[in-house]
Amino acid sequence: MSGPGGLFNQTFSFRNVVGRSGPAGDPSGFSATATAKGRIQPSRRLVRNSAGNEVMSTHVLYTSAPVTLKSRFWFPGDVIGDPEAARRPIGVDEHVDGRGVLVFKKVTF
Repeated sequence: MSGPGGLFNQTFSFRNVVGRSGPAGDPSGFSATATAKGRIQPSRRLVRNSAGNEVMSTHVLYTSAPVTLKSRFWFPGDVIGDPEAARRPIGVDEHVDGRGVLVFKKVTF
């Protein structure tokens, strides 16, 4: 396989938010747990979250899976499905080729 997808040799699990409730828009439901391929790397960098605050990142995930900023993630060794063990992303960046076709997503934790 050519391109960065050939480097996606690790497996992770995720769920996407499918419903919101309350004035704060808290998640009220999630999709079924899905499994996808990606590349998970440790990362110690100071980044800005969606609120504009500086936070320390712990990991970066490269994948072509349909994940969003609202997704919940479990890496190898995590208790899959446990909402307390779920990882929440700080940011999701989409990288496209010259034609505008999605090549991969970079998810920062």
